[in-house]
Amino acid sequence: MTPQRSPSQKPVPANIIFLSARYAHYHANPELLAALLSTAKDKIYSVIDRYQRDMTILAFWMSNATLLLHYLKKDAGLVEVTTAFQLQMAELIHEIYILVVRDAERRMDKVLGAAMLDHETIPGFEDIHFQNEWNFLRKKSTVKEEPIEKRFRPPSPKRRAQVSPRNMTSLLSSTLFVLDLYDIHSVITSQIIAQLLFWLGAEIFNRIMSNKRYLARTKAMQIRMNVSILEDWARVNNRHPEHYESGSMTSIGETIVDAARRHLAPVVQLLQWLQCFSSFGEDHQALVGTLQQLPQLTPQQLMHAVKHYRAEVGEKGLSKSAMKYLIGLQRENADRKAKMRKAIPSSPNLTDVQAPSTPVPSTPSKPFEGKDQSKATDGIDQPSQVAPPTPSAQLVPDPTEDADAPENILMQPALLLPSSLPTSTDMLVSYGAGFGGLNKERERKYIPTVPPEFLAKLDAGSRGGGNATYGSTRWSDEEAQ
Repeated sequence: MTPQRSPSQKPVPANIIFLSARYAHYHANPELLAALLSTAKDKIYSVIDRYQRDMTILAFWMSNATLLLHYLKKDAGLVEVTTAFQLQMAELIHEIYILVVRDAERRMDKVLGAAMLDHETIPGFEDIHFQNEWNFLRKKSTVKEEPIEKRFRPPSPKRRAQVSPRNMTSLLSSTLFVLDLYDIHSVITSQIIAQLLFWLGAEIFNRIMSNKRYLARTKAMQIRMNVSILEDWARVNNRHPEHYESGSMTSIGETIVDAARRHLAPVVQLLQWLQCFSSFGEDHQALVGTLQQLPQLTPQQLMHAVKHYRAEVGEKGLSKSAMKYLIGLQRENADRKAKMRKAIPSSPNLTDVQAPSTPVPSTPSKPFEGKDQSKATDGIDQPSQVAPPTPSAQLVPDPTEDADAPENILMQPALLLPSSLPTSTDMLVSYGAGFGGLNKERERKYIPTVPPEFLAKLDAGSRGGGNATYGSTRWSDEEAQ
């Protein structure tokens, strides 16, 4: 079935499978139920495999898989006999989650450099010269000062057509629109947006650290203005996931603004460091006070930015005493990590910790396309794309982990953040009338029914109509409709 935008048509696959499962369980036999669920699973997987880069179809089936999971958990009889199928649906939702994230990342990667790194929001930096660069052979460009009436005039269509941070926010908005259009649960939507913001922050951070052209004060000012547009987008599109824990009637969870603040913090702090460290001089207190405001950066990253800094003519670098102070901080971190590694044998056995009882979806078996790392400057260690940790490992803190950032200079954009499905309480609230039963309209929207026009197609096929959509197909057919 192709995705439909009509409110009555969007949940048709989940409704059909659930109502058929109820009939097979209560009025037929277990063999029919098993055949129904197995064939439905195979057909859904074949569609997902065929349309891995179509976000519309992915969102459509993610919505139906989540709703079907809610139906099965809500039915007192089916919840016990369909545990294996529920686990498969949870795995399917997680696989679609990864495909949606990777598809959005692929779209944003095409314009990331031009939109976030090369776009100049602040005019007037064209005539700045840098140290140790041969500029005497170049023709000195004269920048004409724009009249006041042109400076405050709305941008022309040609100016608006240029690649800018607005392209990045448009891609985020389109992703959010598709997720909302097909009623993706707010818990999953928030996690997808948080994953995209993490990828954006990590990619921008790595490209700045890997290219000396961006390690400059003026360039840091431009990029900081571009990053602020992402922060503005998060504030405008802020939302709170409908997640409830411990019997609370107040939803908890990370909002989009909080996710943007957390995942963009490393690149924001790096840009702040590039803008201010050259003005410290011998002021040790200013250095210490600034470092206390940059907790997301390691001494290695700070020193890398200083060593490869693109200084302007007449601009001073970081003093020797300040560099010695950073080297001392790096040694302290190394010693602390060494002591923690030595303390591992004396720590309790972590394998005795019980794994979570609830089924956790696994990652898809198909590999995804990696990023092209050839853009990075030689001599900089590239982070290896590490597979996401298993959920059981996420529940137990690793004693080898330090509170600081990882040892390598660059971040890992391909890393998947911890994710979870909506709980039964979350689904009851989101797909029901809510606390107090006040939202009756939303409750009626998610009652498993089949639209009359869809039943008419099935009736036409059963009466021998040659033009029926489903014709004489059976559950055992190999090809998905």
